[in-house]
Amino acid sequence: MRKRVDHEVRRRISQTIVALWVFLPVQTWAGEWTEKVKFSGFASGDVRFDIEDYRGLTPGDGYTFSMNRNDLDLRLEIAPADRVNVVIDTRLRYFGFNKADDLVTLPARDRVDPFDVRLDEAFVGVRGFVWKNMDLKVGRMAQQWGAADMFNPTDNLNARDFTDPLDYTAKVPNQMIEIDLYPADWLSLTAVWVPVFKPSQLPASAALGFAVERDRNGCLLRAPVPPLRDRDDAEALSDLFSATDPCALNFANTSVRTVYPDNGLGDSQAALRAKVKAGDLDLSLSYCYGRFTFPIAYDAYADVAPSATRPGTMDVTYAAEVMYPRMQVAGLDMSYSAPWLFDIGFVGEIALIFPEEVVFGLRVPAGGGRFAKGISTVNVPSDPFIKATAGVDYTFTRWLYMNAMYVRGFFDEFNDLYGIHNYVVLTAEMKFFEDELHLRLSGILNADDMSSVVYPQATWVVVPSVELVLGAFVFGGDTSPSDPLDYAAREKFGQKAAGRSVAFLKTKVTW
Repeated sequence: MRKRVDHEVRRRISQTIVALWVFLPVQTWAGEWTEKVKFSGFASGDVRFDIEDYRGLTPGDGYTFSMNRNDLDLRLEIAPADRVNVVIDTRLRYFGFNKADDLVTLPARDRVDPFDVRLDEAFVGVRGFVWKNMDLKVGRMAQQWGAADMFNPTDNLNARDFTDPLDYTAKVPNQMIEIDLYPADWLSLTAVWVPVFKPSQLPASAALGFAVERDRNGCLLRAPVPPLRDRDDAEALSDLFSATDPCALNFANTSVRTVYPDNGLGDSQAALRAKVKAGDLDLSLSYCYGRFTFPIAYDAYADVAPSATRPGTMDVTYAAEVMYPRMQVAGLDMSYSAPWLFDIGFVGEIALIFPEEVVFGLRVPAGGGRFAKGISTVNVPSDPFIKATAGVDYTFTRWLYMNAMYVRGFFDEFNDLYGIHNYVVLTAEMKFFEDELHLRLSGILNADDMSSVVYPQATWVVVPSVELVLGAFVFGGDTSPSDPLDYAAREKFGQKAAGRSVAFLKTKVTW
């Protein structure tokens, strides 16, 4: 009996030793990795309602919910070794509108409740790569260059994501290699190579910039205005469409084709930057070789012919092509906080852009009136031009902050026939009740055509990390160009391509 007890005791002791031998390293490993892993993210909801109906593709189609979106953003940062950092940032987005349009697609969950998965960042960083003062990053990234708030003409490596017109800071991530050198405490050098070009994402309303506009009955409202310098040439397209009954036109063959650059080595992009810090002054010099990420018109064909299938009507053929011209950008940006002047903040950026010349061609039927084949003009000259931002900001008290900027050249302006416009951007923010309530009013005024955007919003911090935002994004300006034949006569924020004014309600939980 005693032997049986001793054997049982020895067995349990052996099991305990084995368990400790396995379990303790696991606990140690778990404890180590808890310190090496950082998990963060947010969940948000966004509901928007169109508060007017005279913009958009079809007049009178408004006063509806235009967004019912939910996002789940998950960010993971891992430090598997002392000098290595891995970042993965993903986003699950539900669009909130049913896309099932028949019984065949109704069983598909991704049509009834459409969603997509986005990988915003996925890169590996190595500190002290080759040399102790040299860092390397490789992977999917979004660069942020420049000193000003949002309007950064020196920031050209990542394309913009304008699918949400309320978020001017969003970017299209891209694969790239970044090397950072720190030869001195006051100096940093950065080199970035981007192998493959990616264009900016545009809002759905952007297509109206090149579209044939129709009313609710399908009748012609307005033909697209071609970027032609000679007025006689500009009248060709207008005369072509106005030569018949606007309600007898069939628009089955209208399209806009995008011509992308090849993925060869010569089409890759590269940039260099030197950043100097001297006390309260930050100064950067930069150079970028790449492409403009917004489409530029360079070709179009238009024709109206009797319909073979619908007697008494005319078939419209309208095909436009857009492209992304090369550019070189020499940039200078600075930020300075003046301790001798109430700590007012000053920012400034200037970009000298050397563009590729873009020649626009319009082809219309030969013979009869002024119509001729091969009408062409220089849309973007090769002459260098400047885009710039200058601003000041000041915190008057702990509850009042103001920011004012002058901006020359909006994101999508590239000195084509539309030109480079001048803007005034103002922001005021007030905080109340121990920062639980934020009232913010922003506005953008185009000083050339006086069109505008007004962006008021109120943020209530319900509890820490939980906020509720109510606001509006309102465009001001004329939807019709002052001169129907002048490509530059469109008002920046008045034209229908800018989108509709909306009211919105957002919720966000951050961890």
